[in-house]
Amino acid sequence: VIGPSTELPVKVTGNIHSGFTAEFTPRDVGPHSISVEYNGHPVSGTPFVAKAYDSKRVFVGALPKGSVGKSLQFTVDASQAGEGNLEITISARGHNIPTQVHPQGNARFTVSFVPIEPSDHVISINFNKESVPGSPFLARIQGDSPHQILVSGPSLTAAGVGKTSYFTMSNVAGSVEDIEVNVEGK
Repeated sequence: VIGPSTELPVKVTGNIHSGFTAEFTPRDVGPHSISVEYNGHPVSGTPFVAKAYDSKRVFVGALPKGSVGKSLQFTVDASQAGEGNLEITISARGHNIPTQVHPQGNARFTVSFVPIEPSDHVISINFNKESVPGSPFLARIQGDSPHQILVSGPSLTAAGVGKTSYFTMSNVAGSVEDIEVNVEGK
């Protein structure tokens, strides 16, 4: 086996009854020429070409925070990973989101989608069916502005001493961690 930069060792095991297995480990991304001979003669189809790839060499750009209904984009660079298939799936609460992948040339891509709801969107990226480093990623999607949150309840105007008081916030797009409430006495 001859790789892009060097000849690789090959280990052949097995027997005439069960067949033989040849093992090699690519060290570089790129085409590897595999020559097979039997009794000094090439077998049919030789040389074979195996295209070595490395899913760990796919790099995903920073994911900005997004808002519902506003296009969000990020980059994926697979230029150092070798030949292969890039698969990108984006979902929110288990529902797939339409995604556009725009080739930029030399195995670099811009990925865009429009968030449909104020929740974490899960971005799964595979290269040749293997997860790339960091996948799945989370895109934090915020809802509408604070001006659209509705606050109501009796405790906003009067609260009894020693009694539990409450009020309700609705139309909140985020989670409990996104809310801050301060009560001050005067």
